[in-house]
Amino acid sequence: MNKTPPFDKNAEMSVLGAVFIDNEAIHTALDMISVDDFYQECHRLIFNGMVALSNRNVPIDLITLTSELTKKKEIGNAGGAGYLLELIDYTPTSANIAHYCQIVKDRSMNRQMVLIGNELSALGYDQADDGGELLESALVKMSVRHKSEPVTAPILVKEAAQRLKERHSNKGKITGVPYGFPDLDEATSGMHRGELVIVAGRPSMGKSAFAFNVAGNACDLGNHGMIFSLEMGRTDITDRMLSSIGAVQFHHLRTGALTEHEWPRYYRANTEIAGWNLTIDDTPGISLREIKSKARRQKRIGLDFIVVDYLQLMSVSNPKENRSQSIGELSRGLKLLARELDCTVVLLSQLSRKVEERNDKRPAMSDLRDSGEIEQDADVILFPYRPSAYCQQCRDRVDNSQHDLMAHQSVAEMIIEKQRNGERNISIPLMWAGEFQRFQSLANQLPDF
Repeated sequence: MNKTPPFDKNAEMSVLGAVFIDNEAIHTALDMISVDDFYQECHRLIFNGMVALSNRNVPIDLITLTSELTKKKEIGNAGGAGYLLELIDYTPTSANIAHYCQIVKDRSMNRQMVLIGNELSALGYDQADDGGELLESALVKMSVRHKSEPVTAPILVKEAAQRLKERHSNKGKITGVPYGFPDLDEATSGMHRGELVIVAGRPSMGKSAFAFNVAGNACDLGNHGMIFSLEMGRTDITDRMLSSIGAVQFHHLRTGALTEHEWPRYYRANTEIAGWNLTIDDTPGISLREIKSKARRQKRIGLDFIVVDYLQLMSVSNPKENRSQSIGELSRGLKLLARELDCTVVLLSQLSRKVEERNDKRPAMSDLRDSGEIEQDADVILFPYRPSAYCQQCRDRVDNSQHDLMAHQSVAEMIIEKQRNGERNISIPLMWAGEFQRFQSLANQLPDF
C-alpha cells in the first residue's frame, strides 16, 4: 500500500508559476487556498514570500522574490534562484490559476482526512467517549473554510476597503439574514453569521412566537434553518407557523373549526412552508453536545441560522455544578458553535422574576436569568415586551371607552438591549396579533390571501 501523503507537485508549481506570470493571480489564490495547503516546504516558503511582496504592493518577479527570501534567510530552503526560474518557465499561462488552486486544496483536504483517520483510529483503541463528536467537528471544519491564519495590516485595510465598497453599492440593503421586520432590520442590518442573538422575556411574552416568525421570514427568502425546541413539540410549532403565515386563527387550527375563508389560506400556507429549508428537532432536555452534533450534520447540507428554545431547559454536563457556571458554559458553547458553523444562533432565554417585583415592568440586562455570562457571550440581546401582559384590565377582559381591549393587547415592542456592532437601547414598535401567534411590523399588514 502506498503510504505517501497525497499531494500534486505539478499543481503546486503551476500556482506559483501563474503568480509569476500575472501578479494579480495571487488574489485568486488567496481566496481559495492558504500557505498550509501546500505540501512541499519550499512551495510554502515561496508562496509566503509572494504574499509578503503583494501586501507591500511590490511586483513579484525573480529579482524581488529572490531578495525577499534571501532577506529572510529562506532562499536555500526554497530551492534557490534556480528553482524560482524553473517555476517561471514551468507554467505556460495564468488563465487556469483557479483550477490549479482547486487541485492543491483538494489534496490538502485529502491529507487532513488521513490525519483525522489516524487520530480517530488511536482514539478508538483508547476507547475515547467523544470520538463521534471529534469526527463531526473535523468534517465540518473541512467543509467550512476558515481563515484562521494571522492577517497583516495591509490585508486588513484592503479587506475593509472592499467591504465599504460593497456596502456603498448596496446602500439600504440588509447585510445579514433579515429578521423580517423592517425597522428591526434597519437597526441591526439583520442577523449576522457567527453571532449569538439572545431573545429573552418572561413567560407568555411572545419570545417563542417571535423566534418562529423570524425563522419563517428567513426561510421564505431561501435561507436554511434549524429549530431545537425543548419546550413544545414539532406539531405545535408547525401549527403556529401555519396560523402565522396563513392568517388562520390559532384556536381554529387547534379545534379544526376553520372558517370558509380560512381553508384556502391554510392550504396556501401549507404549500409555502413545505418549500422551506427548515428542520425542527423537538428532543426534550437536549444537551449542548447533541445540538452540536446535529447542527454539524445539517451544516453539510446547508445551515444559515439555528433557533434554540430555550436555554434554561437544556441539559447541563454536570448538574452538581453551580447553576450560573453551567448556564454560562451553554451560552459560550452556542456562541462558539455559531462561529464554527458560520451561522447565526438565536437563543431564547427566560428573565428572572425580579421583573414582576418592580413597578416598571420593562426588562433590563440585569434581569437575564441564571448567569451574567449570557450578556457577555451575546452579540445582540432582544427583549420582546407587551405591556398588556401586566395589565389587570386586560386580564379581566375590560373593553370600554377608557380601555380598548383589542388595541391594548396588540401593542408590542422589541427592545434592542445590546448590540455589539450597533446602537443599543432602541425600542422597535411592533403589533402583536395573538390570534395568529404573530408579531407584525406596523408598516405591514397580515397576509392577505
